[in-house]
Amino acid sequence: MIDTKKFKQLLKETFSRELRKHGFQGTAGRYRTKPNNHLIYTVNIQGDQYGGSCCVELGVYIDFIPNTLGVHVPLNKVSPYDCEFRWRLSNLKNEDLWWSYGETESEALVNIRHMTEIFLEYGLQYFEEFSNFPECFTNISIKDIEHWNKNVKRMGNKYTRERLALVLSKIHLHMNNNEQAISFATWAINRIGKKHVGSGLISEFNEIINKATAQRGCHGEIIDN
Repeated sequence: MIDTKKFKQLLKETFSRELRKHGFQGTAGRYRTKPNNHLIYTVNIQGDQYGGSCCVELGVYIDFIPNTLGVHVPLNKVSPYDCEFRWRLSNLKNEDLWWSYGETESEALVNIRHMTEIFLEYGLQYFEEFSNFPECFTNISIKDIEHWNKNVKRMGNKYTRERLALVLSKIHLHMNNNEQAISFATWAINRIGKKHVGSGLISEFNEIINKATAQRGCHGEIIDN
């Protein structure tokens, strides 16, 4: 059986080489692009905890927003696990795909070639959804989030409605779209107040409301729940 270390070494001949053609840097299963229009694309080969196989994690990092733990990660260290928008590589017919390391090097190379083909067809397609910043985010409406339609689903499946509203409100604030920032934040606070899940985000939403209100020249008020 090929182990994780050997499998990642074998990536360089096909998977790593193809990623470099599309602007990714890195080796041994960890790759990222340089910041481009505020976005960094990331790819990680994630081994199964029991060994023998792996999946491919994709992520999109916004360089002016901290990671999910509130930390501004050095841009040359960003991984999918720091990204608000994540997706596990698949052929869209399955929830995700896992590739066996194989019993022999030749089997491993066959599986790596298949992984590469899937990435080139579906992984690049996923990243393409983010190619027109900021419109790829600012075109999302509150109704889109409420109905969880294709305009939302195209961006991945690793976030909640409240978390998505937080990110979108931060983007609108950064773009000086103050009314939209306030609208998303207020909607999320009201939603949290009804179900009491996500209450830890309320302080962040209030901060956004106050900043957006100040930017439009008015005094901000904190919304309590």
